Amino acid sequence: MQEHSQLELLVAAGATPSGPFGALVHTPCGDVQVDVLEVTDAEIADLPDDPTDRLHVQSHAWAAFTASGLVLSVDGLDPLTVRVSEPGPLIAMKLQSIMNRGAAKEGTDLLDIIRLTLDRACGPVSRDQLEAADPQLRADALLHARRWFDLSAGRSLNKIRAVPEGSEIELDDVRLVGELLVAALES
Repeated sequence: MQEHSQLELLVAAGATPSGPFGALVHTPCGDVQVDVLEVTDAEIADLPDDPTDRLHVQSHAWAAFTASGLVLSVDGLDPLTVRVSEPGPLIAMKLQSIMNRGAAKEGTDLLDIIRLTLDRACGPVSRDQLEAADPQLRADALLHARRWFDLSAGRSLNKIRAVPEGSEIELDDVRLVGELLVAALES
């Protein structure tokens, strides 16, 4: 018996396909865009040779495996428990996804990595999680961290500053995040 993907299950339940990996889920409060990025057991067992593809598989599997339950409560609706990625896996996923996004999304992904890395609460946790991650994942994430926050730091800054919330980010901030990520991933 063939197992259906999560996206197929969403569409079968009444969601409307939206984008290559997503669906609009109809709720009492309006439509919600849900993007489904699945990783199969077969992909995990036979990792790709390409470091970007390998980081995609490993970071998404790590995020799914370590996700924490979070209760969402909204007036008028029953509470809903959802699983939310930990900050280390989220950084790893975003390091990989930057190159597969449109220009506007590149900036928000880079800004998210900066915020997670420098946040007083999430920063130390994310760096500890990255330091403790699988050695292959760390090696692939290190390649990407160097790419975005060292080798292409100026380009990354331009992408970040194109996002209204990123207008105050400086090149020193980008480089500091690179140094922190490299220190965590090289250890």
